[in-house]
Amino acid sequence: MVRIAHISDLHCGEVSHHRLDRARDAINGISPDVIVATGDITHSGRRREYAVAQRFFAALRAPIVGCPGNHDAPVFDPIARMWAPFRRFEQLGLAPAWDSNCGTVSVRALNSACAIQGRPDWSQGVYRREDFAALAASFTPAANRRIIACHHPPHAPSPARMPIATRGVSAALPVLKGDHLFLCGHLHHGADYSVTGFAHLRVMTAPTLTSTRERGEPPGFRLITLSSILTHVTWRWSGDKYEPEV
Repeated sequence: MVRIAHISDLHCGEVSHHRLDRARDAINGISPDVIVATGDITHSGRRREYAVAQRFFAALRAPIVGCPGNHDAPVFDPIARMWAPFRRFEQLGLAPAWDSNCGTVSVRALNSACAIQGRPDWSQGVYRREDFAALAASFTPAANRRIIACHHPPHAPSPARMPIATRGVSAALPVLKGDHLFLCGHLHHGADYSVTGFAHLRVMTAPTLTSTRERGEPPGFRLITLSSILTHVTWRWSGDKYEPEV
């Protein structure tokens, strides 16, 4: 049995430290095998926001796999955004990969964010076929649970609460043979659905962990348990702490 705490869209810099402290307590209290953080760790990519994130991650007592989101590129530093958009994220030291001791679960992080694009909405994601090919080759051969952690889902669930226009989907996804699970963020709400045209690919999104932009549901995180089956429970912000939904 492997337990994964899936967190996303912290938006450090937008929220108080109090809610982050409560998230830390809840996650440490359930002792997951690994924590997967799927982007938008900061709100504007500022150094002081990354300092808050660094303190939060340092206090968690499990390995952390992480990928950046569109908010993690510097918003107010155009030079850094152009030449080294995710350097500050990389300095967090989150792992790009994790494999369970039993060898049956492999988690790989993928950067779907692009700091500068040839379209007006830079918040949208990009999938690159070569990135997916490298990722697919890196999974542990014995793994029957292959998990891709990226900020942007391939498309929105139905009904959609916000537009998703991830580029490169039709070229990148055919690289993935067999069942794969995407853990994603960006939506600020939890969903669980199959990818259109790729029934073997499943997407699970997590709600925002701490942002005030809740988009119809309270903040929270998912606890995913992998054994012979996959089960999951969403922990929600309730009053002054995070509690499992019933």
